[in-house]
Amino acid sequence: MKYGKLTESIYDRSVRKIMKSNGAGLGADCAVLAGSAVCDGILSGQALAFGTDKRTAARAYLAAVNYVIACCANRAALGLFDTGAYITIMIPERMREIKVRMMMEATALQAKETGVPILSCNVQVLPTVTQIVVSCVISAGLEKHSEGTIISMKKKTLVDEDIVMTKWLGLEGTAVMAAESHDKLCQRYPSDLVNTAADFYEYLSIAPEAATAVKSGADYLLALREGGIFGGLWQLAAENGVGLVADLKRIPVRQETIEVCEYFDLNPYELLAGGSMLIVTANGEGLVHTLEKADVPAAVIGRITQGNDRVIRHGEESRFLEPANGDEIFQYYAQVETSCN
Repeated sequence: MKYGKLTESIYDRSVRKIMKSNGAGLGADCAVLAGSAVCDGILSGQALAFGTDKRTAARAYLAAVNYVIACCANRAALGLFDTGAYITIMIPERMREIKVRMMMEATALQAKETGVPILSCNVQVLPTVTQIVVSCVISAGLEKHSEGTIISMKKKTLVDEDIVMTKWLGLEGTAVMAAESHDKLCQRYPSDLVNTAADFYEYLSIAPEAATAVKSGADYLLALREGGIFGGLWQLAAENGVGLVADLKRIPVRQETIEVCEYFDLNPYELLAGGSMLIVTANGEGLVHTLEKADVPAAVIGRITQGNDRVIRHGEESRFLEPANGDEIFQYYAQVETSCN
């Protein structure tokens, strides 16, 4: 099997079918347990990250926080309480203590800025691990509504609404590659370009645009990550049982991402896209204007349609979008491993 998430067909027949027969309710990035007398439910989001950079654990933490933010918004929750992060870090035997300390400092700083405390952090040295592997779970209680019921995940039909994308595609993947292959990239490109790409890390939180989107009455939010923008568009349509049309030329991309992907011969549209969101709203241009006033770049890239057709347009040409088949970041690591052997 290929690296990354299981394909949709394999997951459905070998994971979802079996786990549902055991009474499990499976979600994409978040799950919500039943409510009680004191809350509308317990929300849980999980994310993985791997790599060699000191910010690997912080990336997993931020991704999990992003999933929880989007899920909370989609449930029209009044807010969250008792929020906390549980982190498990697996590291190779060769890693030095100073790098572990630097990784923890970066993660602690991110937690301080985000406001979600780290309640547990388990770090293990394992013989089978060749680079840092991090799992982060965020849990939180959903504040109680007056009627005492959980708000439905899907508030209304989304057909004929606009799809807005925030920031630029491939942000997280670009940051990872620029940081971990900095010297190699600087042999071809100006150091300023590579340094700027590595600093894309500063864009990985979706909290600002999520807050703006909710205040503006957006109907659905999706935090992008694995599978890139193409994977996110497919997930958006699949989760809501709708079709869509997206315009390739409208999808925003930074020149740094184009250059880094060209160096490693990768498809930027299928590259790790943490830090960006897809937002479904009735007035896309209005939301874009509001986001830009809040210093969040955004663009209307498509529209929700009736049925199940998911179409990508590029000029006069159109093609059907296919389910995500892994993420280009794994191709990057395969190249790195080959060059080291």
